[in-house]
Amino acid sequence: MSKIEIIVSDLERAVRLDQYLRGRFSAWGRQAVRKLIAGRQVQVNGSTVWMDSWEVINGDRIAFASVPADKPPALSAFNDSWLLAEDDRLIVVDKPEGLLSESPPRREAANLRDLAMARFGPVTLVHRLDRDTSGVIVLARTPEASRVLSQAFQQHRVAKEYMAIVHAPNRLLAEGEIDARLAADPKRDDHMCVVVRGGQRAVTRYKATVRDGGSQQVCLWPTTGRTHQLRVHLAYLDAPILGDRIYGDVSTAPRLMLHAWRITIPADSTVPARTFTAPMPAEFCRH
Repeated sequence: MSKIEIIVSDLERAVRLDQYLRGRFSAWGRQAVRKLIAGRQVQVNGSTVWMDSWEVINGDRIAFASVPADKPPALSAFNDSWLLAEDDRLIVVDKPEGLLSESPPRREAANLRDLAMARFGPVTLVHRLDRDTSGVIVLARTPEASRVLSQAFQQHRVAKEYMAIVHAPNRLLAEGEIDARLAADPKRDDHMCVVVRGGQRAVTRYKATVRDGGSQQVCLWPTTGRTHQLRVHLAYLDAPILGDRIYGDVSTAPRLMLHAWRITIPADSTVPARTFTAPMPAEFCRH
């Protein structure tokens, strides 16, 4: 079945399969490795393995049914094609999927805030999108704009609209509201879960449309802005977003099929309300 077969060596202890492959084939990238494993394209000692956490040791034979393409090189400069709007108070960007909004703690990585600062000068990130989510994101250029925009986001006066393509059949209605509390999952880092008590209240309105091929397109209006809110809420109703490597099946799409499509900033004492829209990515039209 294999195009590549390797023998594990030089390990001091057992290592997770995904970690070993990312270290051995660094050009593939984390998401490609997870997609390869989840798609049952990897065998260890002749048996198909589909768990990232499977441990390998020296002497194990790993074979691949397919080989992922190398990941694109890290972005080193702001691309002006991302720019949706600019004035002396703010910059509005169509963030590409795969780019961090800002660098994580204690680690330097290519991210939108730093690239925008190198291109436009001092800016403040007033809200964020997950790395794998594309779409509209707003940066403030002045302290006053940062204060006004941050306050608007905190008071839930900014209207945000997302588009997602999800697994079907599921428990979504044609339209409705998901009101489910979210908390950090004690069993998995960087993973949120729905809880009955505690956590934080999270509310999402939605409208679902059936697509050819059995999937659904869902328009989402989050009232709150919790970590991974849309991804967890949809997975909770058996409608994980296609390509979701955390809450769904990474092999179902070439990327996380979640896009921040539209955002409306409320009027303040100096400017009227404004709406900004990011074009739908090509993958949403093809998938």
